[in-house]
Amino acid sequence: MTARLAVAAAMIAASASVANAQPQGRPRIAVSVEARTEGRAEPDATAAQLLAEVRRALGALDDVDLVAREGSRRTLWIIAGATPGATAASMMVTERYDRETLMVLGIEDDDMAFKMMALQIVADHQIFTGRDTGDLARRIVASLNTGVFARLRALPPRP
Repeated sequence: MTARLAVAAAMIAASASVANAQPQGRPRIAVSVEARTEGRAEPDATAAQLLAEVRRALGALDDVDLVAREGSRRTLWIIAGATPGATAASMMVTERYDRETLMVLGIEDDDMAFKMMALQIVADHQIFTGRDTGDLARRIVASLNTGVFARLRALPPRP
């Protein structure tokens, strides 16, 4: 019995050290996702389903974290079309400046920096059509994965 406990303790300790180890590679891509329906302040059922499917597909990517909008530098905005019988969406990725980037750009004044950090800069905008929301979600995530996310992955890691 004692040998089993010792083996179990060793396995738990080994799994904890593996789980706590940080990968030496690149940081994860944090993104928030918002969706609504064209011409409306809130999403309808189609936009809500598209949002859920995009979130699920993004969550399956190994290096992407879905975060709250307040804590995100990048936001994915999806506007689902409202035309009956057509499945379409406009997708836009925006980014916020961070203080480090502004310092590199020569913006050292705090007031100006805080104003610029409140802005969102468009990094990508595309329009998608598809058979259904699942098809749209797959196209949107594939485009992000080979476009914006691929460019982010290619950047040299920050020290």
